[in-house]
Amino acid sequence: MRDGRIAAIADSRAALPAHQRLDCGDSLVLPGVVDVHVHTGSSAEEGVAACTRAAAAGGVTTVVDMPYDHDAMVSDVAAFAEKVEAVEREAVVDVALWATVPPNGPLDAVADLADAGACAFKLSTFDTDPRRFPRVPDDQLLAAFHAIARSGGLAGVHAENDEVVQARIAALRRAGRREWSAHSESRPAVAETEAIARCIEFARAAGVRLHICHVTTDRGVELVCRGRGDGVDVTVEACPHHLLLDEADLTRFGGVAKVNPPLRPRDEVEALWRRLEAGQIDLVSSDHVGWPAARKHGDDIFALAAGAPGVELTLPLMHDAIVRRGLPLALLTRLLCEAPARRFGLWPQKGRLAPATDADIVVLDPDETWVVNPAALATHADWSPYAGRAVRGRVRQVIARGVPLLDEGRVSGEPGRGGFVAPKRTREPHGARGKKT
Repeated sequence: MRDGRIAAIADSRAALPAHQRLDCGDSLVLPGVVDVHVHTGSSAEEGVAACTRAAAAGGVTTVVDMPYDHDAMVSDVAAFAEKVEAVEREAVVDVALWATVPPNGPLDAVADLADAGACAFKLSTFDTDPRRFPRVPDDQLLAAFHAIARSGGLAGVHAENDEVVQARIAALRRAGRREWSAHSESRPAVAETEAIARCIEFARAAGVRLHICHVTTDRGVELVCRGRGDGVDVTVEACPHHLLLDEADLTRFGGVAKVNPPLRPRDEVEALWRRLEAGQIDLVSSDHVGWPAARKHGDDIFALAAGAPGVELTLPLMHDAIVRRGLPLALLTRLLCEAPARRFGLWPQKGRLAPATDADIVVLDPDETWVVNPAALATHADWSPYAGRAVRGRVRQVIARGVPLLDEGRVSGEPGRGGFVAPKRTREPHGARGKKT
């Protein structure tokens, strides 16, 4: 490594000059994970520093942060610049940024946000929160897709049909339903698949590059494949909770297993794995959010926050699942490193081990089995839907741009060590990369 980048890759017998030699034994040496779906600011109790510290502990050396923070949306250049400043001041690992668009009104800021370094634009067809995470109506959604296409950007969508879900929630509430299973009933698979199909059609009309976030159903992936056949440039992600948990876990664990879209029946989980094995799911991301435990406990499922912390656990959980299923380990780096870096414009500097790329390196012991204990994690949230789960594969060492951040479980990186990274397609803002080593 030299100046934060990989200087050479050579046989172990090569006589290379070095200040330090690291013998990894039989451990796996992987590129740093690129997690493209992370909410550092949705929970006011967490924030950039705590979230990226957890990322470092889990082998994630680059996060792409969502634009829906507890205080405001990132839908204009001023808000984006403020977020960049926070990243430069607080980040332990490198951070790229999503932006978004207002639910109505002019879309003049899209081109400027792309030029400022936005990796992608996140939109929702469901009204999670009218201020922080609003539904973008269809006319605005289509117009936004056109604007994003003109900027050369990537549009990402949370796809659920708002009218279907809101009507179901209202009906269940009137019936006095508050138990855990009511959450799944309120968000049927068709609410997701209809929204996916609609977004694909809009993307086809606008010529925009499209990314479908957190798909949960076999039919959803099928629609994406059909869209590709029609010439739409569309990718799809899955999240560990939708690959490892099912709707029975919502009944078993209660609010800690509430996510949107919801956990699905076991047959849908297995169908997702078949799609993943076939190469039809492009990448895996955590959809991390660090809610405090109080937001996840109560007797009314509809009153509890949706989402779960996961940025620290994605790599070991996916390693464990891939090994248990007898799948090739190459899937691990394709889904967690290469594909997300490529899609979000961070390739070739991120997502691979090659000369001249950023020296983001993870050492993972593939044989150690350990049990998830939220109290022992670096993650700010003191709970996890994976608590008590035995996992095979443990992150032992993490190096980010040539600097050791994790050694045998201890995170040494301080806030400000990481920095803002812009996608390759944009102008790089002053001071954006490599200033901290």
